[in-house]
Amino acid sequence: FTPRMPKSVSIPCNSPAVAIHILGGVSGLGYPRSEEGTVSMTVRLHYADGQVENHDLKNGVHLADFMQRADVPESEFAFQLGGNQMRFLTIRPERADTIDQIELVKGPDDTAPLIMAVTAETR
Repeated sequence: FTPRMPKSVSIPCNSPAVAIHILGGVSGLGYPRSEEGTVSMTVRLHYADGQVENHDLKNGVHLADFMQRADVPESEFAFQLGGNQMRFLTIRPERADTIDQIELVKGPDDTAPLIMAVTAETR
């Protein structure tokens, strides 16, 4: 099923941001059901000037399996949803410039990252 899912999704932003908040932080076949430290997803910030900034989200560090409560150091438990956990995490852009779009790119591991919402906190 995972190989048929989209490899990336782009979200318009058109604003500078001090933080990108992500409600999700979970994946199918995620930690502890699979190897810790692999890249599950990259959050790619496309700036208006054409530059790109990548933030890798790692299995067992940022993301955990959605089917069970598994705490990981770089995201926080948000709530239970139908018996499954939902987590949240924050990405801090390195630049204060306008972000044209936020791209969520599937990493090379076998997990299936799940994102419920993405919010840009403006300056």
